[in-house]
Amino acid sequence: MTTKRIAIEQLTPGMFIIEMDVPWYRTPFLSHKRLIKDLETIQLMKQHGIKMVTIDTSKGSDLPPAPSTNIQHVADQHATNPDVPTPPEQKAPHASAAKSDDHSATMIYAQAQEAVERIFDDLEQGIPPSSEAAKVIVSNVLKQILSDRAAMVTQVAIHKITQFDRSLTAHALDTCILSLIVAIESGLDQSMQEQVGMGALLHDAGYVRLPRNLVRKREECSGQDKTLLEQHCKLGVALLSEHPGMHEDVLRIVREHHERVDGSGFPAGLCNDHISRLAQIVGIVDVYDSMVSRRGTRPAMIPHDAVRQLFLAAERGQFTKSLVELMIRSIGVYPVGSLLQLNTGEQAVVVGVNPQQRLKPLVKITTDPHGGSYATPIEVDLAVPSRDHTVRTVLRVLDPAQERVNIGIHLDQTFPRAA
Repeated sequence: MTTKRIAIEQLTPGMFIIEMDVPWYRTPFLSHKRLIKDLETIQLMKQHGIKMVTIDTSKGSDLPPAPSTNIQHVADQHATNPDVPTPPEQKAPHASAAKSDDHSATMIYAQAQEAVERIFDDLEQGIPPSSEAAKVIVSNVLKQILSDRAAMVTQVAIHKITQFDRSLTAHALDTCILSLIVAIESGLDQSMQEQVGMGALLHDAGYVRLPRNLVRKREECSGQDKTLLEQHCKLGVALLSEHPGMHEDVLRIVREHHERVDGSGFPAGLCNDHISRLAQIVGIVDVYDSMVSRRGTRPAMIPHDAVRQLFLAAERGQFTKSLVELMIRSIGVYPVGSLLQLNTGEQAVVVGVNPQQRLKPLVKITTDPHGGSYATPIEVDLAVPSRDHTVRTVLRVLDPAQERVNIGIHLDQTFPRAA
């Protein structure tokens, strides 16, 4: 890697920066590593007080070489004699030479993951995050969700499959993404959406104040250990309150995301309208994400089964039924990444959701009715009549582990889809 530290005035489109002289949370950028694509980005950087940056010339353009004596001589000649030809203008390499796309869901997810890890690293050092730091992450994720919701849902599903044991930071980011989707679906305004996202991102902050081994095996704890773990809500509020400016709605989410409308939750045993609606949204998503994630010796639950468990919990009065229905409408009865058997005998992987027809997702059909693999998966929207008039419906949900199907390979580069 070849790096150079340059003034912001020397920065041009096509350059790849890896560092700025202003902390990332004081800028609108999730990560300082990015390809500069236009002058507007440079202007935005100047507006946020950035004066010096470090560029990597192996990933983007370099500074133009200083004018040589010969070029200067020709220029001088041209000034006195217009007939002398002007040397060709030196152009920076085209922006596509860099191998990154800051606007893709994959890149946004990776940048957000890196930023969340920095926040939790600071938390472990006793340094609470500023509201600005959390808001930068949430704003960028929210923008990507509004641009292509399905792509972000797919990123969540892919990382669930590829990461063996989910960390606090992975759970925080995925809970944030899914909570934002539910918040959008519920019609909350942008300010409230951001509060939901920030609360979801930081809902488990208090765990950093507890023994790491205890947190790692939290699913299996009981007795005094469980009582101690339940203190993470209060600990999180205390930790986040050390930094002025954290919105009260965010603190309520951290404090109340384990409360249940029937009074069975903790830490205060609140019920019904005494629990923040925003905290209820995050609480429902938190439970879902925990169920579909591997933790310690406990395997991940099939997403469809987790959706069913949420529905039953709402029937028992633990959650507000309308919010659980909102959650299901947002992620589908058959969430992205589900493996299905169709009435035709074919197997299919869910790659998108039809919000208005939750029983008819968008799928990639991977095997024929006899179990043979299709060389190229067939892309089908079950809500749309097929050209050959084949009526396909979902017969049952399958366990990818038992079927020995690698769901991840079918989720990358999926066709355009609704969500």
